[in-house]
Amino acid sequence: MKTTTIQKIIENINHREIYLPALQRKFVWGRAQIELLFDSVMRGYPFGSFLFWRLNSEKATEYVFYEFLTKYDERKPYNERMIGTFMHPNITGVLDGQQRLSSIYIGLNGTHTEKAPHKHRGNEKAFKEMRLYLNLLSLPYGIDGNDEIIMREDQNYEFRFLPQEAAAIAERRIRKGDVSEAVSEPTFWMKVGDVLSWKEQPEIDRMVESFVEKCQTDTQKNAIKDSKRFIRRALTTLHDRIARDQLINYFEVAKDELEDILKIFVRVNSGGTVLSKTDLLFSTIVATWDDGREEIEKLIKSINQKGFNFGNEYLMRCCLVLSDGPVTFKVNSFKAENVQKIRDEWPKIAESVARTVDLLVEFGFDGGLLTSQNATIILAYYIHKGGGLDKESKDGMRKYLLHALLNTIYGSSQDELIRVLRNAFRLEKINDKGAKNYLPRHLKFIFSEVLEIKLPQQKSLSVTESDLDSVKGPSAFFLLNLLYPALRHTEVRFHQDHLHPQSKFTVENFKSMNIPEAEWQEWLNCRDRLSNLQLLSESRNTSKNATPLKQWVEQMEPSVQKTFAADNYFPDGVSLAFSDFMDFYEKRNELLRKNLRENLAMTTNSTPEPAEEWECRDDKAETE
Repeated sequence: MKTTTIQKIIENINHREIYLPALQRKFVWGRAQIELLFDSVMRGYPFGSFLFWRLNSEKATEYVFYEFLTKYDERKPYNERMIGTFMHPNITGVLDGQQRLSSIYIGLNGTHTEKAPHKHRGNEKAFKEMRLYLNLLSLPYGIDGNDEIIMREDQNYEFRFLPQEAAAIAERRIRKGDVSEAVSEPTFWMKVGDVLSWKEQPEIDRMVESFVEKCQTDTQKNAIKDSKRFIRRALTTLHDRIARDQLINYFEVAKDELEDILKIFVRVNSGGTVLSKTDLLFSTIVATWDDGREEIEKLIKSINQKGFNFGNEYLMRCCLVLSDGPVTFKVNSFKAENVQKIRDEWPKIAESVARTVDLLVEFGFDGGLLTSQNATIILAYYIHKGGGLDKESKDGMRKYLLHALLNTIYGSSQDELIRVLRNAFRLEKINDKGAKNYLPRHLKFIFSEVLEIKLPQQKSLSVTESDLDSVKGPSAFFLLNLLYPALRHTEVRFHQDHLHPQSKFTVENFKSMNIPEAEWQEWLNCRDRLSNLQLLSESRNTSKNATPLKQWVEQMEPSVQKTFAADNYFPDGVSLAFSDFMDFYEKRNELLRKNLRENLAMTTNSTPEPAEEWECRDDKAETE
């Protein structure tokens, strides 16, 4: 274990001797965390040891390193990559302690910008560049019976990130104790980073006098004079903690090979903020890929702007599968040659993933409805191999996705499932040099052919009618998507809407309609199920709101009513009044079943008798 001072570490960072390896995740600490860290530093509390990776700068050029953040901004929270030649014969990478060390560096030598509370992100004034200050008129000190300064544990050092104009304010309004009205309290904010320019033996008394001269009001000036003893103690402590005390405890390893460093990286990150498998594999990819992190993060940002929440794990699985690498999501799958192939194919991989997400939007999906992201990987693979996107293929892709999600086939053994599907879509060829090549097996996505693929663990894309009992939530959307194939999801946003509004299903309404209490639960069970749902454009859904179905339809023109009823599978001659809900529900249920039988891949396996199809059962019965 070695030790050094915080100031020495800051100097080494400024002199370009310490960097962050691409293994590290981006900086994520908020202002409050950094402020609390500095309180711990002032109190002399331990704040963890560090692990440094020391290596020859020549070897270091084989890996990717990043500069420390000087100006953190949550809108672009990414470190700049080290470009060019290292200035020193040896450099140091931070393997453990990045968040803490970056926080100390930003607090002393940088700025922190994040959105102000209650302000819209589109408002430029919502983001202000702030530096770390210490309020010298709110120090956690007291005096004991022997006239000695003591530390108060019930109060923190008041470190705050403030914009320059706010730091100059001489007083604030606060509420104290039982006082009902706010009172004025003087403040004096000193920029914490100034400590780096102090002499080895700082003249504390002269500093305090200079503070008095800078005061804007007599109240502030008197408060500084009254608190001189406490202020001297705080300034002395700050200087000691930053420039004198050996607070940085670190281990240093000297390894040239990435594989050795990865093993250490996993070991040290097994405590604290646990390093997930995704973090590790992501680190493995970008450690030797110059623009890897930027490219992956750029693609994730781009596809998520379309209403999704894809992450690194999804994209790295896509990289493995689309590059014809190992499907298993583990470190050995990302060997140097596999990473090189991913790098070589990245532009095409990124395009295939982006086109897949565009298809999801066209099919009406968003992040909330896509219950398995991995279900889309085979679609991306098909596109990556040059598969066509004609109407028939898109229809096949849509049906595959809806069946896969409805049957939750990606709930377990996902690697094996993806492997089987990928093999079904490729042909293995051996070239003259004995190397494997993979060519596309299908240039059209035919759903009936996909149905013939034998899936592992008796999984199936086929649906039984008993599977359709009591569908609700995202599963209902999958079926509605099949029932409303002509909707243009890329042009209009559609909502899953209740035909008979949810607000009508109350005990008061049941009583007023003289519905027997024994039937109330049946009505409630059927409320959220498919036969009381439709897909409605966002604007029409907003205007409909909780309007009773009968009243809402009667407001339409007669010709519109007829078209609307046909498009939404309304049974002929059935009342739309809420009192006739169950009659409407059961007859619409029959129409929907008839249509779905024509559009779903159905199997007779475990199919119940027709009389029991889609019956409304209470939730307890469904789970037994």
